[in-house]
Amino acid sequence: MAREPTGGTMPTAQDDCSESFSLRRLAGRMVRETNPVYGDGSGIEVVRETVAQGLPVEAVKQLQAELKRFGVRRASEYVNSIVPRATLQRRESLKQDEGETVLRVASVIALAAYVWGNDEWAAEWLTCRHPMLGGARPIDRALSEVGARQVEHILYSLHFGLPA
Repeated sequence: MAREPTGGTMPTAQDDCSESFSLRRLAGRMVRETNPVYGDGSGIEVVRETVAQGLPVEAVKQLQAELKRFGVRRASEYVNSIVPRATLQRRESLKQDEGETVLRVASVIALAAYVWGNDEWAAEWLTCRHPMLGGARPIDRALSEVGARQVEHILYSLHFGLPA
C-alpha cells in the first residue's frame, strides 16, 4: 500500500506505482499535480483520463473507509449522497461526475492530512464546524466544487501562513 499522506509529507510520484486501484494514491496525485508549488501539472492529464474512463466502484468503498478513519459519522450515508448503494450494486464503474466528487472529497482529506501533518488533527479539523465556512464542517463542503475550493483555500492559507 502507498505511503499515507501524514507527517507533513506530500505524496510523491513513487506512490503512484501499484497494480491495484488506490483512491488514496490518486487523491495524493491530484493534490500534488494541481498545485504549482508541488508539481508541474503534467500528470494531471492521467488523473483526468482515469476519472473520465470511470473510477471503479471500489473507489467509493475506499472513500467510505477513509471517511471512517477520519472520524466522519455515518460515512455510509455520506457516500450514498454521492452514489446511491443500489447504483453501486448495478455498476462496475462510476460516471464521470460521480468519480469527480469521490476524488474531490478524497483530495480534500489528503490535503488536510498533509497540512496538519497528523491524521488525528486533520480529522478533527475536517469534522468540526468552521466559522469561515458559515458554521459548516469542511468535509461536508467538500461535496461541492465551490465548497471544496473554499476548504482548500483555508488549508493552503494555514499551510503557507497566509491570512485566509
